[in-house]
Amino acid sequence: MNNVANSSVWHFVGYFDDPFSGAALELLAIAELIASSRRVELWSVIAPHSSFASRGIKQIQPFARQFPHAGVLIWGGVHVPPALWLKYTRFDRIVLQCNLASFERLFALIEVMRDATQHEPELVFVSKALQLTAGLPGRVVYSPIDIAPFLRVGKQRLTLTSIPSDRPLTVGRVSRDAVDKHHPQDAMLYRMLAAQGWRVRIMGGLCLADQLDGVENIELLPAGFENAADFYQTLDIFFYRTGTTFEAYGRVVAEAMASGLPVVAGSVGGYAEVVIEGECGILVANQEEAWDALEHLARSAGVRQSMGLAGMLQAEKLHGQAARDTVIGDYLCQPISEMPERP
Repeated sequence: MNNVANSSVWHFVGYFDDPFSGAALELLAIAELIASSRRVELWSVIAPHSSFASRGIKQIQPFARQFPHAGVLIWGGVHVPPALWLKYTRFDRIVLQCNLASFERLFALIEVMRDATQHEPELVFVSKALQLTAGLPGRVVYSPIDIAPFLRVGKQRLTLTSIPSDRPLTVGRVSRDAVDKHHPQDAMLYRMLAAQGWRVRIMGGLCLADQLDGVENIELLPAGFENAADFYQTLDIFFYRTGTTFEAYGRVVAEAMASGLPVVAGSVGGYAEVVIEGECGILVANQEEAWDALEHLARSAGVRQSMGLAGMLQAEKLHGQAARDTVIGDYLCQPISEMPERP
């Protein structure tokens, strides 16, 4: 890379209004890695959440000419709308984070960036599944995650030979508190498990209150109610599938694996490509398979432990220090492919 690019300011633009947004956390994590060797500035399309106050995030205000003008632009997701101020910029590079399966938005955003900046945006996909579905060239870079606190939980779990006597077998999940993050049949599955004496904990589950509120053995918590690592420590099995949302990656699955939890996950989504079937988790296509997988894990503490250990090793491979160093290289290097010409 030339000296101009080396000295450029790296601008990260996104939404920072939700402290539990995977896209926001991903953008912050990438910015932290890049900041080890480049000057970094963070920009929010709307007023940032108060929890990000220490991050030095600036709010974009086009009419006050408060927006990034030059350097390297990292556009933090397909959900971030195109902006008119882009035509007043002179960037060396533009990197577009592809972290949402909304391809109409993706193609429209590429066109706007081409026309406004005369640059071809470099595409970074958060999973191979997302890139294959989009059918466009680019890099696949898994979101950087600090898995250290989760690995500590996993190591503590490995010392246990049985479930603590003061609680039943516990299954749970974490997500944003949004209905589309949950499969339509999840509530029924949780009722069935609770009726069998399981404990069910859902952080980001208040949106299911109309179906599950007051059901014995089911605990619905708002998103972020507990520290994520502490929450995983209360579980024995992690269960995850989504509804209308196609999960481009699903960082919570990697966190759960790092925490030494066996994973039962839907077979559709970016996370499915990192869950090694039969080793660190079980992928399911329907309600019957989900029930059978959970019952199988419930019957064998040995299987739960072996899958948990395999999950920790997989999470370390995907998000450990070596992987984080690779992420830095992926962003600092020049584009490896060109976008196709416009028709």
